[in-house]
Amino acid sequence: MPLIEVRQLSAHTRMGLWRMDETPASLCSLFPHLSLLPMPFKNEGRQKEYLCVRALLKEMTGREDLLIDHLPSGKPVVEGYHVSISHTRGYAVLILSDAENVAVDIEYRSDRVGRIAHKFVRPDEPCTALDDLLLVWSAKESLYKLHSDDKLDYFEMRSSAPCEGRIPVENMKKQKVVSISFEFTDDYVLTFAVEPLPA
Repeated sequence: MPLIEVRQLSAHTRMGLWRMDETPASLCSLFPHLSLLPMPFKNEGRQKEYLCVRALLKEMTGREDLLIDHLPSGKPVVEGYHVSISHTRGYAVLILSDAENVAVDIEYRSDRVGRIAHKFVRPDEPCTALDDLLLVWSAKESLYKLHSDDKLDYFEMRSSAPCEGRIPVENMKKQKVVSISFEFTDDYVLTFAVEPLPA
């Protein structure tokens, strides 16, 4: 089974990572409850993403009855949890918490990020190396999800120099800096954040 890991991030929060190797049919064979779900996509790649995230939810919670729905904004919701989802070429990641605000992003390593850097890098963010650009893009995606109510755009977020697996990113609308965790592999960069819920 292509479950890579389920990691405990805090007493209330877990993150799961899945390698998307299976076909939709093989996923439904491994997890029969998935075959009962309505399939909203015709494209096999999108079907695979949809099913892998739901298989990951079952592996992380042990429950087949939990459903992933979406708000009109597109933000995912799971009853009883705060949730964030991301996928990229070959991988899906899900973060769940019963008591904390969470966000996650995963991006495949490639040079495409260099071609679109002007769309998300501010002039006061000194990064030009591909890995730096990829990290800033992914970290801003995580902050966007974490503070989704603020409807941030890329230029309303400002990153600082990363250090020891964390990159500070400022929500400039609130003048609030969030420390985004990150890790690189040969295939991807993964960024995620966990913060207390507002009182």
